[in-house]
Formats: sequence, structure tokens, C-alpha cells
Amino acid sequence: MQAATVQARMNNPVMVVPDALQPLLDLGKAAGKVGLPPQTAELVHLRASQINGCSYCVDMHARELKKLGATDERVFAVAAWREAPYFTEAECAALALTEAATRLSDQPDPVPDEV
Repeated sequence: MQAATVQARMNNPVMVVPDALQPLLDLGKAAGKVGLPPQTAELVHLRASQINGCSYCVDMHARELKKLGATDERVFAVAAWREAPYFTEAECAALALTEAATRLSDQPDPVPDEV
């Protein structure tokens, strides 16, 4: 059985809000300067992209994780990180914060104190 061809919602999110790219790149550089490991940053980007439903970004960040040496198990398990044994305590904290911050608009207490 062959998969149906689906038209992506958008080719590249930067085309929707072009002026947003540079601040995002600057934020990434700043996070790297304070010691955020590159794989952790890409895990965060991948999880936010999954939540936002952006296939372009999911693909891009999964590929970046692979370039950084992430195993297939880690890449495949990001959506179910709470149940997966592949992530460090620090990565789990970053993923929890990512989920909370990405879902600000649909949660009554979006970033609880324990996160």
C-alpha cells in the first residue's frame, strides 16, 4: 500500500514571519554560550516542533540531532520522552520546560513551579 501524498501546511515557517528568523538564531547562539549542549538544544527544538505540528521543523531538527550523533532511539522517542530511558535528568527538565512554554495558551497553569 502506498502512502498518500499530503501537501504540507507551509514549506518553511520563516516564509510566514521572515523577521522572526534572526532573533531565533540569536537566541540559539546565546543558549550555546551559556553551556546548553547542542543535542539538548536540538531535542528542545524537535519537541516544540512536534507540538506545533510543523513537519518542516520536525524533519530539520531530527536530521540535526542525527548529525550531532544522536541515536535513532533518542530521535524516535522524543515525543514520548517521559516513558523512554534515553534521556538524562537535565534533558528531561529541558523537555518538560519546552512542553510547558510551547503550550502556554492551552494550559491553566502553563509553567508550574515544579517544572
